[in-house]
Order: sequence, then C-alpha cells, then structure tokens
Amino acid sequence: MLKFIFQKILNKKWMTFSLFLGNVLLIAIACTNPMYSQAVLQRTLTQDMNQYILENNRYPGAISVKTSYSLYSEEESAKIDKVDQIFNQWITETNVPTLANVIYNLCNVDVKSEYQEKSSRVQVVRYSDIEDHIEIIHGEMCSSEIVDNVIEVIVTEKTYVKENLILGEELELTKVKNEDGEPYRMRVVGIFENKEEQDSYWESSPNDWSARFLMAESTFGEVFDEPANRPSFTQGFYVVLDYTKMKVEQAADILQISEIHQEELEELKYTYVTVNFKDTLAAFTPKEQKLNITITMLQIPTFVLLIAFIFMVSGQMLDMEQNEIYVFKSRGASKVQIILLYLLQSILIAAAALVTGIPVGMLLCKIIGASNAFLEFVQRTALQVSISGKVVLVAGVAALFSICTMVLPVFRLADTSIVAAKRQKNRKRKHTWWKVIGLDVILLAVSLYGLYQFKGQEEYLAQKAADGAALDPTLYACTSLFMLGAGLLILRILPWLIRLIFEIGKKWWSPGVYASFLRILRTNSNQGFLVVFLVLTVSMGIFSTQTARTINANGEEQIRYSIGADVVLQEKWENNELQIAANANSENPVDLELTYIEPDFGKYLEMDGVECATKVLVDKNVTLSVDGGKLQNVTVMGIHTKEFGETAWFKERLLPNHWYEYLNAISQNANAVLVSSNLQEMYGYELGDVINYCSAEGDYVRGIIYGFVDYWPSYAPVTTVKDSDGLYKTTENFLIVAHLSQLQSAWGISPYQVWVKTNGSSQFLYNYAAETGTKFTVFEDASAELVSLKNESVFQGTNGVLTISFIIVLLLCATGFLIYWILSIQSRTLQFGIFRAMGMSKREILTMLVVEQIFISGTSIAGGVLVGQLVSKLFVPLIQIAYSTAERSIPLEIIDTASDYMRLGVVIGLMVVVCMIVLGVLISKIKITQALKLGED
Repeated sequence: MLKFIFQKILNKKWMTFSLFLGNVLLIAIACTNPMYSQAVLQRTLTQDMNQYILENNRYPGAISVKTSYSLYSEEESAKIDKVDQIFNQWITETNVPTLANVIYNLCNVDVKSEYQEKSSRVQVVRYSDIEDHIEIIHGEMCSSEIVDNVIEVIVTEKTYVKENLILGEELELTKVKNEDGEPYRMRVVGIFENKEEQDSYWESSPNDWSARFLMAESTFGEVFDEPANRPSFTQGFYVVLDYTKMKVEQAADILQISEIHQEELEELKYTYVTVNFKDTLAAFTPKEQKLNITITMLQIPTFVLLIAFIFMVSGQMLDMEQNEIYVFKSRGASKVQIILLYLLQSILIAAAALVTGIPVGMLLCKIIGASNAFLEFVQRTALQVSISGKVVLVAGVAALFSICTMVLPVFRLADTSIVAAKRQKNRKRKHTWWKVIGLDVILLAVSLYGLYQFKGQEEYLAQKAADGAALDPTLYACTSLFMLGAGLLILRILPWLIRLIFEIGKKWWSPGVYASFLRILRTNSNQGFLVVFLVLTVSMGIFSTQTARTINANGEEQIRYSIGADVVLQEKWENNELQIAANANSENPVDLELTYIEPDFGKYLEMDGVECATKVLVDKNVTLSVDGGKLQNVTVMGIHTKEFGETAWFKERLLPNHWYEYLNAISQNANAVLVSSNLQEMYGYELGDVINYCSAEGDYVRGIIYGFVDYWPSYAPVTTVKDSDGLYKTTENFLIVAHLSQLQSAWGISPYQVWVKTNGSSQFLYNYAAETGTKFTVFEDASAELVSLKNESVFQGTNGVLTISFIIVLLLCATGFLIYWILSIQSRTLQFGIFRAMGMSKREILTMLVVEQIFISGTSIAGGVLVGQLVSKLFVPLIQIAYSTAERSIPLEIIDTASDYMRLGVVIGLMVVVCMIVLGVLISKIKITQALKLGED
C-alpha cells in the first residue's frame, strides 16, 4: 500500500507539494505562538529586571527577611527556627539558581573607649561567608579566637573615621560580659572594603556602614550565647536569585509562592519581608496573558485561511482521483480501505510537514522578533527561540487537524459506486446546504451582533486595556466570521449578477463569450470554493495591512502629540530660595522676591542637529476667574507663535481649520488667547470674551478669546485615573494658550521648557548633557519613546504576526488561484478540443478564459477588497483599543496606505498574468485528435 501511495504522490507531485506547503505553513504558524511568546516574554522579563536595577540600584532577584528576637524568650528564640524553615522552603520552591545566600546578625551594644568618658551605642554584626567578599586595606583580618577577653573586629573606613578609631584601640562592651562577669573588649585590628564594586552578596554596601563592627561568625556566637549576654537581635536572611535564569513559565508560580511565604513570615511578630521582584512579576503576568491572547487571536484568520487552502487542494486532488476511487469500489474495495489509503497518504504528508514546519516556525519567530513595523524589519538582537514540549504538542495538534481536513472529503466519495456517481451527475443539482439554512446571513448576523455588543462596551474595553488586559477573543473571532459570511453572501449573489449581465447582452455575445457565461452559470457550485477563498485572502490581506498601519500610526501619533515636539527639555534653573529662607529667619527680614537665573537659550539654536527650537512656558497651577467663582489648576501655555508653529508636532485633521490659522489669529494681538473648547461648553465663553487668570503668586493677566481648540500640542483634554476602588475617574483639563512675552511681563521670568525640532536624531542632546554635566528637570524624547514602543512585546508581536499573515495570504492566494485554474483547464481538455474542432480559434478560447477570469476571479477579488475595507472600518477601531492607554489624548483614525494596496495589487496582477500565460500554453498544446480520442475513450 505504501508503494502505491508513493506512486500516487509522484504522479501528482505539484498538487502534493502545494498540499505539503499548506501543511508546513499551518504547523509553522501554530508553533509560532508558543515559541515566539516564550522567547519574547523571556527577553521582556529580563529587560524588566534590568530596568529595575537602573531605576532602584538594587538587585531585582533579592529577597530580604529581617526579624527581631530576644534570647530571653524561648518563644522568640524558636521563631528564628520557624523563619529559617520558611525561608529555605521558599528558596527551594522557586527553583531558581542563587547568586548569593547570606545570613547575618545585628546587635546594638554600648561601648566605651579609654579616650571617652561616656559610652556610645554601636552595632556588632556577623555575616556568613564574608571572607570571600571583603578586602583588608589596612591592618589584618579579625581572628575567630578570644584571647584575654579581647575580641578582634574590623570596620569600614567610614566607621573608622566617624568613631575616631585607631588600629589596635580597644573598646569595652559595658554590658556584655564573660562567665566571670568581666566585660569583653573589642580590638579594632583592620579596615576593610567590599572586594568587588558590583557584588550581589551585599544588601547594602559596606561603604555606607557607620558605627558597625564586624566579628567573626564563631566569635559572635560564643560571646552572645552566654546566658548573661542575651540582648535583642536582628537576624537577616538575604538571598539573590539569578533573574537571568528565571523562566517565563515559572513567573506566575514564583509570584504565587512568594506571596504565600511572605504572608506566612509577616504573621510572625517583628518580622519584615522585602521581595524586590514582586512588583515586576505582578506587572509581567498580565503582559504574558495579553501577548498570548493577542497573538493567538491575530493568527485565527490565518488558521482559517490555511485550513481552507488545505481543504481546497485536497478536494481538487480528490476530484481528479474520483474515477480511481470508483474503480477501487467496483473491484471490491471497502469504504474503510479507501479511507485508510487516503489517511496514510495524509499522515505521510503531515509527518513530513511536521518535521519541516517546526524549523520554519523558528524562522518565523526570528522574523517576527526583527519586525519594527508592518513589513519593516531592523537589525535587532535575535530572539532565543527554543523547542519545548508545548511547541511539539501544538505542532502535533495542528498536524492532526490537517490530517482530518485532508481526509474529510474522502468520506463523500468513499461510499459512492460508479453507477451512483453517474446518477448523481445527471440528477438536477439541488441548492447547497449552506444556502438552504442561510449560513452566510447567520454568520454576518452573529458577527454584527458581536460588534454591536462591543461598541456598547467600548469604554469598559478601554479600561480593561488600560489595566493591561487583552481584548475579548470573541472580538477577533467576529472579524473572521464577518469575512467568511461576507464571502458566502458574495457567492450567493454572484450567480444572479452574472445571469443578469448574461441576459442583458444575450443577443450580442460572441460564441466564445456566450459559452463562457454558460460555463460559469452551470458550474457555479464548483467555483464556489475559489470565490470564497479569494474573498477571504484579499479581505484578510487588507484587514492585516489596515490593522497594523492603524496600530502603529496611532501609537506613534499619540507619543508625538503627548510630548509636543521631537524633544522637550527644561534645565534646572538656579534661584534665590536659600537667600529668601535665610532672610525669613533673620532678625530684620526684608521683602525679597523669588528670582531665577535664566540659562542660555541661544546655545540650542546653535547646536548641530537642531532644525528649530522655541521657548514654551507650561504652568499647570493657574487660577481662572469664571462666573460664580474660580477655576483651579488651569494649564497656561506661553508661546512665541511663529517659532512654536515651526517646532511643535501637530496633526492637522484634529482641528476644523489648519492649526496655523489659530496661531496667526492670536499673533495679531498681545492679549489674544486660545482656550480649550470645554471652557466654552461648560462656562459659556464666546469669541471676543475677556478672561482674567492669575499665577500661584496672585499676579493677574487679562486675555481676549480669539479661538477655541479641542486639541493642542501636548494638551490632554481629559485625565483618566484609577481610584482606590478600581474604577476609572475622568477629570476635565482646561487650557489657555497665550503669548510668552505677555506672561513674562506680568509674572516675571520663570522656568520654561525648550521645545526642539531635530534633523532626525536627538543623540547630540545626550552627548551635550554628558559632556557639560547639564541637569534636566524635564527631558522627553519622542524618538526614544517610539523605540520603546516598537520594542514592546505586544506591539512587536502584533507587527510580526500581521506581517507574516500578509505574506502568507499573498502566497496562498497566488498558489490556490493557479492550482484551481490549471486543474480547471486540464479537466476541460475534451471541451476545448471540441470547440477547436467546431472551428473556434485559440483567440476565442482565450477570450472565454478571460471572461471567466473577469466574472469569477475579478468579481471575487473586487468583493474581497470591499469586504476588507468594510471589516477594517467596523472592527479595527475596537481592536486598536487593546493598544491604547488611559493617557490616550487624540481620537483614533483608521490608516491605510497606497503602498500596501500596490503590493496587494501587484501580487494579484502577477498572479492573473502568470495564470493566463500558463493557461495559454496549456491550450496551445491541446491536439484536437487526442482530445477527441479522449472523448471516445
């Protein structure tokens, strides 16, 4: 049987290769989700931990437990054993390698020097395995032996200086005595420092220690285990987990384990726990869930398309082999034997695809990891992709699903004899089942109902997205249902449309065109799958492009709008605050005003890389006088209109008129201002009204309203914050745009921001800050924020998946299209031979094919474009919500570019041209005698 199967495969090698290609892509796409998710999340987790180091200057993998106890109480002494047990269990359960594991004791004691009359309080400490982590810079290491009641200790240089110590000096421990009642003495024998500047062993650097004396471990225990020497202790347990070895799949478990054991320890009296990685893992878990759901949902349309492709190709193969199946039946083959034959063939194809698909999936993961935007790739550190058990399981399930898809059409033919097939062929075809039950209408109704429900929950979805949750998977499923339903609806309408055109020109059609219409109308059920397939591929391609472009463009625009310019910075201004404070405390205070020393603004205009720059005063603590009272916390923006218009970034379509017109309007009057539209809506202001607003110091400014704006560079009309009860609260923000010179004349010179438009790179500003040591109180770089956005795992995954989906759509569209038409021509060899024998020229036959292409492929492609546009307009705004934040200021806009349509058009155009060339070659090779002989056979 295997030999026969291999022979079948070789006889239809191109069809088998197409089927193999579909299987490889299906398995590769299925593998991509777990492989990419694991790789990118691993990188994200490591990056988050690294960011923790930069922000907090502490090791992110550290767990610190401190407990205070006294040896006077047996219960408190037993607590140490309990803490030690829980702590060790905690470390074991995390199953992460450790970089350091330290146990230490701190004890406050009173000491007295021969050079001082009064005793002072210091700390005596011991650390486990400290010898490997310190370096003696003066003197020697302390001994672990007690000689003549003297204990050797070492100190840091800071302690040495602060306590005015001398090497060899002895300090008496006034309340710590030996068994004879004599007080112990500590002799300072050395000064030490940490051996390595970056050493995870240290919870706090020894360089920061003061009044702390380090004893040998054994000596500490010998001294303080004495019954008379039992003061209160602090015992610390400090471990540093190697976060680079922390696996993504462990993150949720480690967080849960940490929360459980932290709660256990904190229930013990005077026990305090610090877990550095807890907040990082808590924030990471939603990222993991969101990425997994997002990638899976984005891949669903591609899965549907691949299954449709496999089903179509396997169906075409079966149509070609149906006579063989009937022969098998006539020779006694059972239904089970025929199904088993095709099952083995499917298993062989799926097994070969499984071996190939997993490496292809790894390649796709690396491509996704290099994506910077839709159809845009950059050189980036390659993802560390690995094959896990989950990957193999998912690949196996995909292969099994593919096998079922390939074998399913066999059941239709395996139980049909030749006689039954002839009867069925001659019987008038009834309506297909999906038309009878109205599947197209049902799918469209379900998807539109889902859309209606999601539209009603738009605000709730935005709040969930702001919390880091992924959108409901049902929304993504609705897009696929809509495209499939629309494809079936087009398939239902298309025959009626073609019949209408046929009837209109029935009297004028040439024989070739007339035959084409008859062919289309009589075999519309055979063309149904191609129509739906083309509608799905084209609409999915358009949907992928518009989704990706919209997500990227809106994310970029939000960043640029919220910052206001390429770079926004503000230097630290010097002032006379100290002088005012000293004057206030003097015996004869005088009136002093707060004055600032303005940094040199001109230097920014002279920097290489600056296209233009402007001063912008932003004061968010202004009070506006309104009817019935005062409006607090109004934002005033002071600008120079010309320079501001040249420097700031603003999207023109946000306002009814070009925003330059608003700048030109207020440039005519020094008192002219622009105000936010909510002031007009809530307080009834009109153009020409006079407003009075004052600074926090009480200095009033008069303004005349020359315009109302809904949006303005960096202005957020509302602020959304999350309350303690978990609900989001929206607060209106009010804006006044005035002339900077007018504000400075009334309020004096005060710190302002510098907005910079660069020539493309802002690196020169970083170099300037590093070279001059300039400190900035405000520094916002749009390009840096954009890089951060594009490196964010969900954005990167979305761009990568949609790019891969678009490429696969084009590949499957071209392959499926060619397969269908080539097989169609091959199956019509006899018909073309008869037409040629009747005197029809090759040109007329080609005209027939062109007409068929126009009314089958052309209408399907046009329908796909229409469905793609429609599904994008309906669903992309909701999908975009998943990528928005609570700080979203400007409205979303669906983005499409001519270049994407051009790519799709070029591929489809080439596909049609190649198909026509191939069909023309096939027709030119048809020999009338052979065709007629074939008919006789």
